[in-house]
Amino acid sequence: MIEESTEIFSKLNVAVRVMHECFHPFKNMRTGNDLVEDIIFNRRSEQHHVNYEGFYTILLEKNEELITVATVRVLGKEVAEVPLVATRYSYRQRGMCHTLMNELEKVLMRLGVQRVILPAAPSALNTWISSFGFSIMPKLERQIYISCNVLSFESSTMCQKILLHNQSISVPVSMCPPPLFIYIKANTSKYLID
Repeated sequence: MIEESTEIFSKLNVAVRVMHECFHPFKNMRTGNDLVEDIIFNRRSEQHHVNYEGFYTILLEKNEELITVATVRVLGKEVAEVPLVATRYSYRQRGMCHTLMNELEKVLMRLGVQRVILPAAPSALNTWISSFGFSIMPKLERQIYISCNVLSFESSTMCQKILLHNQSISVPVSMCPPPLFIYIKANTSKYLID
């Protein structure tokens, strides 16, 4: 049990390094903490706007090397947010992010989640739309989710991808059970959920 916890903690620390390799550090203006670390390590707070409890960390490895990382929080059956996705520079343009997102979408659909939303940086917006099948979220829907503490970043565009066509939009009210650690091996369709 301790060995397993140590291995997970070690992988999550590597996930933080991959995120830092791809993004400038985000300092939470309210706490001064590193936002990436807060999200990956599910730091809880009584303050609604700095509570990162409930995030899942998705890791894609190839040949024992961690190469793509994403964070996701499931907000009931309606929506899952994916605020951070990063692939190491040396593995970009090789389909690794597609592999991770495809496996994540399969898991979310099995859970009955209807849509995935993410804040796309201006430099990545076209890629999310043309390569991953996302669309720009209408303003009314964006306002509903932002009011529910979904993460958004300055100058980002909120995008969505419908996974399951169904029901009308309602404000998500419940969080899923404790965070999952999802581990995906490249070149396989298997994943482990701890």
